Amino acid sequence: MSADNTYRLHLVGGFLGSGKTTAIIAAAKALMKRGVRVGVVTNDQGKYLVDTAFFKLSDLPTVEVNGGCFCCNYNDLEKQIHTLEQQVKPDIIFAESVGSCADLVATVIKPLLQLRQTAYIPASLSVFTDARLLRLRLKDLPLPFSDNVIYIFDQQIEEADLLIINKIDLVSPPIQQELIESARQRYPTKEIIGQNSLAPDGITAWLNRIENRNSMYPIVPLSIDYQRYGAGEAQLAWLDETLIISVPAEHARATLIESINDILANLTAHKITIGHLKFLVSSNAGPDIKLSFTTVETPKWDENLPSLHSGEIHLMVNARVEMEAQALRILINNCFEQAARKFGGSMHIEQSDAFHPKFPQPTYRILDS
Repeated sequence: MSADNTYRLHLVGGFLGSGKTTAIIAAAKALMKRGVRVGVVTNDQGKYLVDTAFFKLSDLPTVEVNGGCFCCNYNDLEKQIHTLEQQVKPDIIFAESVGSCADLVATVIKPLLQLRQTAYIPASLSVFTDARLLRLRLKDLPLPFSDNVIYIFDQQIEEADLLIINKIDLVSPPIQQELIESARQRYPTKEIIGQNSLAPDGITAWLNRIENRNSMYPIVPLSIDYQRYGAGEAQLAWLDETLIISVPAEHARATLIESINDILANLTAHKITIGHLKFLVSSNAGPDIKLSFTTVETPKWDENLPSLHSGEIHLMVNARVEMEAQALRILINNCFEQAARKFGGSMHIEQSDAFHPKFPQPTYRILDS
């Protein structure tokens, strides 16, 4: 690879459920086919991260900054970058910020550039948004979140120079073009790419943009109201846990489907909005499976769920939902327990943590140029 691509750090931001992880995996695999060494830094408010496990299942060297966003754990971010440097010496690092984070220019990019404590210099900031949510916003239609959470969504987009309208395939072709044109009219200074990260060449345009520019990130820090930002984060409940469901093997798949459908139905019945709901499913037989649900419905998700050949199902759960944290834990665990009992089994919780994010307190916030 050319020398100007060495030691580049690509920051990837955007709201919960916008498809950042899927896009990074596709981009990393494309780069590795060309002999480029790639590392990944994941980030979350919680401790048990489905995305970290999923990156590792894709054979990507991955470290994580947990227990808070990059901006509030900046020193840990640098530490994890050094870990990757020592272990795999990647040519490129993708750093995926937690989906409730904003203000990355002042709190991450500028400190990395000015403090110069790592060889990995920011090369780009890409902000991802779900095409369906962005379309609602551009049409001034209601989003299914409270005002303070919507404020975070808006601020993430406001900060972007490079805006990726992801999951573009989930709207019809005529609407795709209309959406991209509407976004360009609303955000005339931004570079905008419509993307289906699951398509064979879906990430090509994005990857070309971030690879072939010396730098692609905003230089003007975001003007953000931290009171509203913090209030928005606090309205989102985080649930991270690992659990085991034990049922007769022939009922394993049905138990999992019933559990998740019951969770989704309960949230819908109570008009509770999902930010992102992720499950990593492991069993003693067969590959691990990642299941992902967002604000917008995922119809017929179970049709592609493979058979589970073991009655012992290991689950990692990451739920980010706009409701009270302990109520979220009770709702989800009740659904798993009831399904397990229905099919003649039981549920055992190994680790569980339910909370609301703390008020954001960046390690650094550099506003000058």
